[in-house]
Amino acid sequence: MLKGKDFDRTLVATTYDGIRIEPLYTADSVSLVDELPGQSRFTRGRVAAGHLGGAWDIRQTHAHPDPAVANRQIIEDLEGGVTSLTLRLDIGGRGDVDGVVVASLDDFGAALDGVLLELAPIALEAGPWFADAANWLGEWCEHRGVGPDQVSGSLGADPLGSLAATGRLPQGLPAALSELVELAVRCSAGHPHLTAAVIDAGVYSDAGASEGQELGIVLATAAEYLRAMVAGGLDVGAAAAQISVVLTADADVFTTIAKGRAIRRCWAHLVEAASGTTDGRGADVIVSARTASRIMSRRDPWVNMLRTTAACFAAGVGGFDSITVQPFDAALGLPGGLGRRLARNTQLLLQEESHIGRVIDPAGGSWYLESLTDSFCDAAWTTLQGIEASGGLAAVLADGSLAAQLAAVHTARAANIAKRRDPLTGVSEFPNLAEEPVVVEHVDRDAVRAAARARAVDLTGPVGPATEVTALPVHRLAEAFEELRDASDRFLAETGGRPRIFLANLGSPADNTARSTFAKNFFEAGGIEAVPYGGSADDGAIAHAFEALGTDLVVICSSDAVYADRAASMAGVFKEMGATRVYLAGHPGDRRDELMAAGVDEFIHVGVDVVDALARALTTVGVAS
Repeated sequence: MLKGKDFDRTLVATTYDGIRIEPLYTADSVSLVDELPGQSRFTRGRVAAGHLGGAWDIRQTHAHPDPAVANRQIIEDLEGGVTSLTLRLDIGGRGDVDGVVVASLDDFGAALDGVLLELAPIALEAGPWFADAANWLGEWCEHRGVGPDQVSGSLGADPLGSLAATGRLPQGLPAALSELVELAVRCSAGHPHLTAAVIDAGVYSDAGASEGQELGIVLATAAEYLRAMVAGGLDVGAAAAQISVVLTADADVFTTIAKGRAIRRCWAHLVEAASGTTDGRGADVIVSARTASRIMSRRDPWVNMLRTTAACFAAGVGGFDSITVQPFDAALGLPGGLGRRLARNTQLLLQEESHIGRVIDPAGGSWYLESLTDSFCDAAWTTLQGIEASGGLAAVLADGSLAAQLAAVHTARAANIAKRRDPLTGVSEFPNLAEEPVVVEHVDRDAVRAAARARAVDLTGPVGPATEVTALPVHRLAEAFEELRDASDRFLAETGGRPRIFLANLGSPADNTARSTFAKNFFEAGGIEAVPYGGSADDGAIAHAFEALGTDLVVICSSDAVYADRAASMAGVFKEMGATRVYLAGHPGDRRDELMAAGVDEFIHVGVDVVDALARALTTVGVAS
């Protein structure tokens, strides 16, 4: 069947951790773990009975800067089926987080007015100012008569994650870790359903992390927090129980499933190694999933619903405790009501109609997924060991070595996206130049922050010299193609028309349709409108149509047989008529020199760097990048 082709190049894929994905797995591929759900290292699930009623926790993130508007959206989501909240907070209008701008307990209470915190768990995200947010939550619960044993969720202390995201901890890392330890001790003593710390892998995913890197960085962060909490008086088991984890759910279903299984196993192993015991205390980490920001596109954003549905399905199968589906318009600005409704309904449909959560560890026993879980565990542990050998996560953030490792993976992934080996529907594949823009709300955050700073009271201030590093970059998979489309949009606004390329379809439709369709998708992915001309035996008619269009770009499209007779002559005709750049759709083989001598400037085919080719094409017609 291979017909002489190389086995590895044809049938074996490789992940960005270097893990081989074989075409076929057998029982000999893995050593199945003799483990039941809720037992041992929790690969098959944290709880023996699985999700109660087959329903994981449906979570939604709220970050509208106006507390009153945020409150209306929170109530709407809760009434629509959301079961818990992530409240992203911009404390005092300082700008460390793009969230609800709160400067006092009154602001905080305005955002949560009418929310029954004894029923709806809450996860706080306040960047470096997590202590203020935690104190306000405690005061608000006391004001509402919610007891310490009734409130549940996470206080969101993640100083290393905040440092990685913003590049700065105003109070300094030692002080931030002391605040984390203080919260952990308080929660451990009197808040049985609250965790003090969270390790959010989103910042590392946004910077380009592979699956193994994401998992390994989570473990390295946990090691730092465990050391701090143990030094502060907690034993390892109690300290581990004060940490929850948020992983990203990717549109690749199998990798997301395997990540959920791998983190539970690795976490249990880490706690066992740190404590020196196998009693299981703190080993059953709470793991949440949030659909990855990097998979979201601004172009054809409706396709984001397909990506997030796949990611949500995978997270449900992977046994995550809670799942946040980002609204399809999240990359465009503040999500609208439709986006939030579709995000929560995606989960409701998967739970209540597809019953995804009713089977415990449905991936268990799949030779492929068991093998992938094992491989992710190995990759994660290797990443952890590398970070620990370099002095810990704070050290590799400070010296830039972690950023360099993530950048290497991002560069490799970006190259595959540019060559469409990793296709992005609606962006690099099947673009729609006529798409109607999705209207989202935009708020002047600077004005809201200025007003908040003017009324801020009783806020924690820096207590030590700031810790500063170079912040990790934020990337989305579609960004390179979107930059090209943005340039085309600017050209359209300035001139009233898009840059265009003439599709010179030679021969019959049977001859040219495949390559004409390829060329149209190729160029329109960069905002260059492809204008086709029906196949004609009359070269003069084709040349006349090109001249009438008035563009500098032309691509010849047909079969190899037609190319043998007409490609060279037509390339020469187009050059004589003033074409600045003549393309030919298809691989030239051993005719490259001949065709280039005849006037072909470039060949487009599977495997070329599409982004690079489109950038040159736009430059040719005077479109600034």
